[in-house]
Amino acid sequence: DGGKYLEPSAALVHADSLLADGADILDIGAASSHPDAAPVSPETEIARLAAIVPSLHDTGASLSIDTFSTPVQRWALAQGVDYLNDIHGFPDPALYPDLAASSCKLIVMHAVQERGLATRIDVPPDRIMDRIARFFDARLNALTAAGVAAERLILDPGMGFFLGTNPE
Repeated sequence: DGGKYLEPSAALVHADSLLADGADILDIGAASSHPDAAPVSPETEIARLAAIVPSLHDTGASLSIDTFSTPVQRWALAQGVDYLNDIHGFPDPALYPDLAASSCKLIVMHAVQERGLATRIDVPPDRIMDRIARFFDARLNALTAAGVAAERLILDPGMGFFLGTNPE
């Protein structure tokens, strides 16, 4: 959204509008992962989310928190969110026991970079599908070996800068 809904009241009005239009799940991110975005600290991300998550819980909608920050993911799990969405597909094994102990679904996204904001990395088009398959094989094996049920995992192959500099 480009920061249009950073003000909690604006975010809540927008959420109400989405729900009125039929949304079943609200995917909320408090920090951009765009390559040109300024980094946001976990503390700032949590403060932004804490200002709206309790009210959104009251709507009855399923909540998804979109973050690649482990501290923010731990905070979201403690809030009882329904989904976690990580652009790096949950690369931090230290988080796996918390993920396994929760019941939330995990949106495991493929990205060419391992951590942080998206970057502009050139991946040859003839190699991207093999890279995606290898990424998911490794990540799904790690998560399920840690006790995360496979039926809780949702795969997202990524788009745009998450795949490389060539949009084709």
